Amino acid sequence: MCGSIGIVKKGRNPNGSQRWQCRDCKRTFSQMRDTLIGRSKLPVAKWMMYVECFVDCLALRECAARCGVSLRTAWLMRRRLLKCLERYLPKFAAGAGVSVQLDETYLRESFKGNHRKGKFVLPRPARHRGDSLHKRGLSREQICVMTGVADSGTAFAVLSGRGVISKRRAIESLAGRIGRGAHVMADEAAAYPGAMEMLGAVFERVDARSHRVNRINTLHSNLAGFLAGFRGVSTKHLQSYLTWFLWRRSFRDDRNDSIIRQVDAQPCPGVTRDWNGVTPPYMEYWGMAA
Repeated sequence: MCGSIGIVKKGRNPNGSQRWQCRDCKRTFSQMRDTLIGRSKLPVAKWMMYVECFVDCLALRECAARCGVSLRTAWLMRRRLLKCLERYLPKFAAGAGVSVQLDETYLRESFKGNHRKGKFVLPRPARHRGDSLHKRGLSREQICVMTGVADSGTAFAVLSGRGVISKRRAIESLAGRIGRGAHVMADEAAAYPGAMEMLGAVFERVDARSHRVNRINTLHSNLAGFLAGFRGVSTKHLQSYLTWFLWRRSFRDDRNDSIIRQVDAQPCPGVTRDWNGVTPPYMEYWGMAA
């Protein structure tokens, strides 16, 4: 809206509520709040049904069937929910005296999705899910996900480039999360000692199979189980799924009540065009601009 106070009545919404029009910019609006549900043309009942599906991590086709919407609408509803919930994740910031377990996990790059529409061209031949990678071991065809768990239970998971973690990428991922004086435990990755020195943290190298890093190992196990339910996640949307995983972890005790309060509390940013034509990250490896 333009901020004008000159408004007049302008018809009604399908539910019978009054609509208004600004005399200056001619835009129409209603008295409903600018929240995720308030901005949507879908009935509140459909959103409540979809929220239940979302909390249960159901596949998109099942969500669409249960809620009586198209597959495209179900996908957009998921995108908007994820965008709305990301602001409620607890901030991860480990300072002096805080113990943190760090580790990284590697996921194969995925171009999952319908590429018949749009301008994106696969940089390599398509392969069936489960086929072996072109390169063995921790190659640059795998995406690094940096993860950490503090002794308070808060966690983070963020994309950190391709292939084996480097000192530069570790610093970029941990800056603002690991502060001076934090006590960091990690495995044999060569990037950590130099990165911790730059960040001013106290570093301790431990055996990856040690019980001292049980929390981060449990996080990786739970993340693998979460992603397995979607039968592959496109790399371009992987960070939002990591956000979803962390949200479920943070609100494990009252997910249903929490999500209702959160989607009804603040305006939801983002519109449909924000999620159309998203380019996968790290495409310079294939000689393509990201």
